[in-house]
Amino acid sequence: MDQLEIDLDKMLQNKNNERRIIDKPGDSNWGQLIVPGKNENRKKTKKGLKVMLMASYRTGYLLIKTIIEIEKKYPDHINIVGLITDDPLSKDARISMKRRIWRLMDDKKKLHIEDAILEMALSFGIPCFTGAVKTNYARKLIHYWNPDTIQVFVFGQIIDEPIIAAPKYGIYNYHPADLAHHHGAGPQPYQDLINRNASSSKFTIHQLSIDLDSGPIVGQSPPINVLNKDGNLPNNLLIIEDKMLMPMDYMAAILMRKIIATYEKKTIKHIDKIDFCSYFSENQKASLLMPIQYSKPIMKRPEISISTQKLINNMKINI
Repeated sequence: MDQLEIDLDKMLQNKNNERRIIDKPGDSNWGQLIVPGKNENRKKTKKGLKVMLMASYRTGYLLIKTIIEIEKKYPDHINIVGLITDDPLSKDARISMKRRIWRLMDDKKKLHIEDAILEMALSFGIPCFTGAVKTNYARKLIHYWNPDTIQVFVFGQIIDEPIIAAPKYGIYNYHPADLAHHHGAGPQPYQDLINRNASSSKFTIHQLSIDLDSGPIVGQSPPINVLNKDGNLPNNLLIIEDKMLMPMDYMAAILMRKIIATYEKKTIKHIDKIDFCSYFSENQKASLLMPIQYSKPIMKRPEISISTQKLINNMKINI
């Protein structure tokens, strides 16, 4: 095991020594299954829509945090059953680190981000898997979790047909690019903006399919200005990322409300279309169109917006 992985395990177990860590479980050549301690989140009801998350990095952190906030508010209506996340600390992990956003992080930042994601999930009573998904072990694990829906954002492995077909209420991918106009598909959506010298983009949620970033589009955000106050694209991809992330948590809350309502009506179907723009206030739209004001990336853990928290607090999902 790499030293960074050993350091991470110590950090996680120092916070709760009841956690159980299984290294390279089953037929996975890397990663771990990390099981929360029995004393973590005893209030978790395990009722309602079963949600599995496949997310990593600081952007995935915000998705996880958003859906956790929904379960905190409505514990009888939604149950996060598991998290599958990247393992950027392992040299054996096949998660395309040379092409994806992890390539911009040093080992210290990777460790910090991975610890933050796992700690948030485990402390909420969510088991975490960091290994290979196209394995018998992972398929059995997903079958055991039996998710009704899967939410995906910044995940480094190819998701195959058995996983895509598993959830009755759909598997949805969050992608920070204007896929409706065939821009930014693949692992480098921000580089695409620079290559095209674009001035704006949109955040897209789509149903996941076998072909990368090509599944049916559920909906998009209002336009997002990606230029700085001088009218130029930032040279730093992480600055562009910070701006493109702005509408994500709000869109995630809207989608999750739709899925929960569909589940509680006992109507088994995927969410095909959402007019996300109609949910955004004029102030929110204006904020997305503001020039980027900062010259360095915001490397703090992303926080849920005030608008998203209000939306969660007033979901009225009771049927």
